[in-house]
Amino acid sequence: MMSPARRQGGIALVLVMWALALLTVMALSLTLSQRTESALSDNHVAAARFRMLADAAIAYAALHFVETTPTDSENEPSNPQWLPDGTPRLWHFAEADLAIAIFNESSRIDLNQTDESLLSNLLKVLGVEDEQATALAAAIVDWRDEDDLVTLNGAEDAEYRAAGHAIGAKDEPFSAVEELRQVLGMTEEIYRRLSPEVTVDTNGDALDEDFASPAVLAASQGISLEEAGERVAERNEPVVPGAESAGTRNRGGPFYRVRVTQQQGEAVNRMEALIELTPAEDSPYRVRWRRFGLRADETPIPRQNQG
Repeated sequence: MMSPARRQGGIALVLVMWALALLTVMALSLTLSQRTESALSDNHVAAARFRMLADAAIAYAALHFVETTPTDSENEPSNPQWLPDGTPRLWHFAEADLAIAIFNESSRIDLNQTDESLLSNLLKVLGVEDEQATALAAAIVDWRDEDDLVTLNGAEDAEYRAAGHAIGAKDEPFSAVEELRQVLGMTEEIYRRLSPEVTVDTNGDALDEDFASPAVLAASQGISLEEAGERVAERNEPVVPGAESAGTRNRGGPFYRVRVTQQQGEAVNRMEALIELTPAEDSPYRVRWRRFGLRADETPIPRQNQG
């Protein structure tokens, strides 16, 4: 028989072991919580820093388009003229490397201005089957027009209801490109191909083919995508043999899309903004919108075209 003293000592030992186990679990949980909070704080700081860097990049890009010819401190031409052709340029600022690409917004097809034929051509160029492209182009037109009359192969409220959609056609102009996802017949894969080629932010300006993508050029001129790619390559060739870029030329505008990318190891931060140049006003430009965290190609930041 175990004596009462030894029995009490055994119970005390078990209690101590349980207490140690509990304290160990609490210590591990506290450490994990602190690490999580630290990581979250670091992420918030990094995100805030990138937002500030992106705003600086927007101002830097706008400066290059407000000025006719970029100059250095000696008032002599220093860098080739920036063109809104999507060429990434590396900019080192505040101990960060940023890639800045500029696009002429009027070189995209305006969803609220273009006709059904051009939309259909663009979809076909992007690899959509002819019948599906025709129907989808008609549905896009029906989405934005004010009437409830169905165009041939198009879709109004009755067609949306028949397809099980809770809402019908908007019957108003597109407010954002993202609305394409709600158009009857649109798939995520087609949207992914189409969205980089279209816009709603041209204020009714005509399509500017000078800086259009191969897909837009092929659709508007009725040529193959391969031929359009060759024409884009030719137009970007320097005017003067041996020169780094073409001489001073019309750069479209006043609306430009600025894409800023920062790559830190495997982490990539991205931002797109639409700016309007307003040199006659107090501020030389205004930002129409900004979007962060966009999907894009995982291409490393280039190491040329430093600005």
